Amino acid sequence: LSESASIFVTLVAIVSLPSSTYGFAYAPNFITKIIQDGSGIAPKGLLEITPSASSDDSNDGNDDATEALTASALSEEEIVSEKERIGSRPICTRFPPEPNGYLHLGHAKAVSFNFAVARMFEGGRCNMRLDDTNPSKEGQEYVDSILEDVRWIQSGTPPFADAPVETGENAGPWYGPVHKTSDSFDLLYDCAVALIKSGDAYIESLSAEEMR
Repeated sequence: LSESASIFVTLVAIVSLPSSTYGFAYAPNFITKIIQDGSGIAPKGLLEITPSASSDDSNDGNDDATEALTASALSEEEIVSEKERIGSRPICTRFPPEPNGYLHLGHAKAVSFNFAVARMFEGGRCNMRLDDTNPSKEGQEYVDSILEDVRWIQSGTPPFADAPVETGENAGPWYGPVHKTSDSFDLLYDCAVALIKSGDAYIESLSAEEMR
């Protein structure tokens, strides 16, 4: 197959997965385990991964592998802290491409991953955020193309629960309107100033050549 044909076949495979996985793609168990431990919400539709059966002599090894698969990556203190921080808030993921080009296969995987993880948790949602921080290399053509591709990759998947109805550019499989990093520039600037004043950040004065 040519590269373009291979990409097309892969994308079709991603969006044609069974409804139980909702475009599952490749969400690793350890990521959903971290979210589960931190939120107290159990994922649904997670693919089961178990060690292969073998002779009695290797049962200890299988037990170790099973324990490794189910062990938490968070300490007990971190689990308590995360539960206090998250509280009853929904699990939110996001797809944040920079609109300076067209989506490629890696983006398609990221779309499937972030939307699938959000759907695994009750009340979960996935936001669409354009990381428009470099206006000189970005354009509306890329914005339109990215949003249309995400709509296509996620076509046929169920909407998020209680998602507001959006129209125009904001309409899509994501939760709520399309967000843009530039919408928060003033807040980001104020945070940067506060960090500099508190001594936790500084303004780099080296030239690009000096940095090299």
